[in-house]
Amino acid sequence: MRRQLGFNLIEVMVALVILSVGMLGMAALQATSIKQNQSAYMRTQANQLAYDIIDRMRVNPEALSSYLQVTSGAANADCLGAAGCDQDEMAGNDLSEWFAAITADLPSGSGLICRSNLVGDVAGTPDCESNTSSNPVVVYIWWDDERDGNLVQLSVSADI
Repeated sequence: MRRQLGFNLIEVMVALVILSVGMLGMAALQATSIKQNQSAYMRTQANQLAYDIIDRMRVNPEALSSYLQVTSGAANADCLGAAGCDQDEMAGNDLSEWFAAITADLPSGSGLICRSNLVGDVAGTPDCESNTSSNPVVVYIWWDDERDGNLVQLSVSADI
């Protein structure tokens, strides 16, 4: 009987190929997990920011119109001091802090607050109606989730 040489080497090579494919699969799974975790984190941040500004509007309901369809806010350091400020100045300060938080926490983040029925909304261009309508107040926040230029939109409506 003739002895076969090198058979163990072939078994080892096949085992290494199978192990390599398994390791590549685990690496891809880990990369996908990290990507999805980051996406969930940004969505959570956006949700918290939306409810933050809603709470600020509920505290200052007399200045509701000052919050609507504004793209930036005026920081007012005097609002928190002993001098105080009026309702519209507080709204401007709230918006300034809110926009700064969106910019800091979300990549390419922006936001808008308006009255809307949420019909016909496209990420980055909400279907806002007049500030006197009976539709609920909607907080829109956009950010670039995958950093590819495509915006993700979160919209939260509230009765204030």
